[in-house]
Amino acid sequence: MNRRPRPHAVVVGAAYRLLVEWVLGVEIPWRTRVGSGVRIYHGVGLVINDRTVIGNNVGIRQNVTIGNKGSAGPCPVIEDDVEIGAGAIIVGGIRIGKGARIAAGALVTTDVPPGFTAIGNPSVLRPPRAVRAESNSA
Repeated sequence: MNRRPRPHAVVVGAAYRLLVEWVLGVEIPWRTRVGSGVRIYHGVGLVINDRTVIGNNVGIRQNVTIGNKGSAGPCPVIEDDVEIGAGAIIVGGIRIGKGARIAAGALVTTDVPPGFTAIGNPSVLRPPRAVRAESNSA
């Protein structure tokens, strides 16, 4: 059954797109699954695919792109407590583990384990400080 949207829904949808996407430069489709406590810092230039899953307490900065590699490809799953730096690009069917950090300008196309930091373009993974300290003392 193909129903037409109610007139007020069209007006609200158009106002939302005008304000949020065109004026603020933030594109987060209503179908995107976003957890509680997500923070958007300086949201200008933010684009998130509607099939992306974002966990709780995630911080996202300006000019971030999160989506798929192709028109129908899988999208990232971002777990809880992740910090994403300005200008980062996260694409493909990957998982960003709990407490991971994505550095500013990083291009992330592979899984990031919990607590690791992805740095650079293409990104390289850096373990948490505790893991680095253990490996240096051995």
